[in-house]
Amino acid sequence: MLFGYTLQIGDIVAMGIAVFALLALQVLQGMRVIRLKGRMHLKVHRIAGWATGALAALHGFIALVYANGWSVF
Repeated sequence: MLFGYTLQIGDIVAMGIAVFALLALQVLQGMRVIRLKGRMHLKVHRIAGWATGALAALHGFIALVYANGWSVF
């Protein structure tokens, strides 16, 4: 249970898919397959990088809570 919400395995899988999609976006932007001009390229790349890191950390934390049967709040 996480903040009163009972975790399901589907929640963890959905978060993993979201992290993978953001990681694919990062790779495509870095390879310039997705083309953005000027400063916008760096800005979007930086924001997507932070979002990927935050979602990956949340995904790992949720997996730990689920696997260990912890109850957070």
